[in-house]
Amino acid sequence: MILGNLGRMGYVNTLPVDWGVVNSPLGKLVHIIRGKPTDLNNLLATGHLDVSPVSSVAAAEHAEDWLVFDHLCIGSRGPVGSVILQADVPVERLHGMKVSITSASATASQLIRVLFAKYWHVDVYFVSDGESSPARLLIGDAALKAAHSGTGFIYDLGQVWKDFTGRNFVFGVWCVTRDFVRDHPEQTRAIYHLLLTSYAMGLAHWPEVVREAVEVTGLDEHIINDYFPKLVYPFDRSLWAGLETFLDLIGFKVDRLRTYRPQEGSLQCTPLRTASV
Repeated sequence: MILGNLGRMGYVNTLPVDWGVVNSPLGKLVHIIRGKPTDLNNLLATGHLDVSPVSSVAAAEHAEDWLVFDHLCIGSRGPVGSVILQADVPVERLHGMKVSITSASATASQLIRVLFAKYWHVDVYFVSDGESSPARLLIGDAALKAAHSGTGFIYDLGQVWKDFTGRNFVFGVWCVTRDFVRDHPEQTRAIYHLLLTSYAMGLAHWPEVVREAVEVTGLDEHIINDYFPKLVYPFDRSLWAGLETFLDLIGFKVDRLRTYRPQEGSLQCTPLRTASV
């Protein structure tokens, strides 16, 4: 029996969470579709996925249609490693210049705009990725490789956000569509616990997780060992606080978000009073 359609990030950043699903019989319980964040956002919005990791910005945009799983996120408490600004000159010298933005992540593209406007106070022109520019926003495996290339000035946006606000940051969350929860409550509950089990398996098989990431990215093992500890997956209050600050800066209120927890019996409006189904 297939429980539902599950999205999977096309980068190694979620491999510790995904590992059990893709390396055990758990994977037979779901149909997995892999893609970059913006692809997964669109697939969940159009009903081609039932549960998926998505950009934090997309979760806010689709709050009326999606619920946020309360237990997992893609966050950092400082440097994240895989979301960077790579520049040919120091950031303060970019005034009036172009900055190319990858289309792969809605959250990263909003975050870089906030940092330029409200932290660095540098006016730049944002252009699409691929266009020649003296600075570029990179995410995922490409960012990891660029950060260790020794080329240009590297600004880790997780650390810059921490310097700016003193808060942690949430780049992505796992969401389920409200329609799927309503029509398939047992399957939703099972996928929720499947992800928890998969993450526990990843932690229990850490050397295998690292080895797979090395194979996928082609990066040295010491780089991967340095990278994964920067990522935070358990969705705690400090991460919710960082998410609230970010969403407020881009015009959303965090009370738009409602979370899913299967143990209790009602939906609530604020994430700190975790909502339930």
